[in-house]
Amino acid sequence: MKDKAYSALASVYEDFMDETLLKEWKAYLLTLLKKYSPGKTGLDVACGSGIFTRAEAENGYKVTGVDISEEMLAAAQEKATEKKLNIRFLKEDMTKLSSFEKVDFITVVNDGINYIDPKKRVKTFKNFYKCLKTGGILLFDFSTKYKLEKVIGNNLFAEDNEDCSYLWFNELFSDRVEMELSVFKRQENGLYEKKEEKHTQYFMTGEDITSELESCSFTVLAENFLGGEVKEESQRIQIIAIKK
Repeated sequence: MKDKAYSALASVYEDFMDETLLKEWKAYLLTLLKKYSPGKTGLDVACGSGIFTRAEAENGYKVTGVDISEEMLAAAQEKATEKKLNIRFLKEDMTKLSSFEKVDFITVVNDGINYIDPKKRVKTFKNFYKCLKTGGILLFDFSTKYKLEKVIGNNLFAEDNEDCSYLWFNELFSDRVEMELSVFKRQENGLYEKKEEKHTQYFMTGEDITSELESCSFTVLAENFLGGEVKEESQRIQIIAIKK
């Protein structure tokens, strides 16, 4: 039986991250926050193991991490404690986000929005809008339809590290990609434990997202991931949505 998304990955997620890309990504996110956020309070939604939550906290932002995965939240809390960072982490479904005081910014980094059923996206954006102060910003990136269709598609990916490995199987549908991951982690006795989990990411276009956000009264800016002009073959798009 396959576990829910990010239960198996939680303990090894950061082991597979590209450190060079992460450094550039953190700097990019912090630049956007400095440029657009009206203040220092925020939510990092779908925070996962807290990579970007920690980056925000380390740069003076009072941020709360939110995720639906108990395993990811446990990993995030452990890593924040190791860094002696006072970050609150809460379990909550981002499609039902509502129980917070208004904040200056919300970040959703690394495909979090791709996981939302398209039927629930507008409602989710409306909830984000309610959580923001006037002038507050919603920052999120998403993997484009081009990437999910042409790059991920029906392909198999794998990575093998010293203490953990994964196999990533993908199946392409008309509106989504369904992903099955097998994660192998070395145990103290030298044997490997195998865990499996399933993910679904939905197709999105910049036009669809802009229209949905504008219907929620956001002012919307879009750019290519890490800056620049959005192109037909862009694999990731960054959205900056400002509450009027």
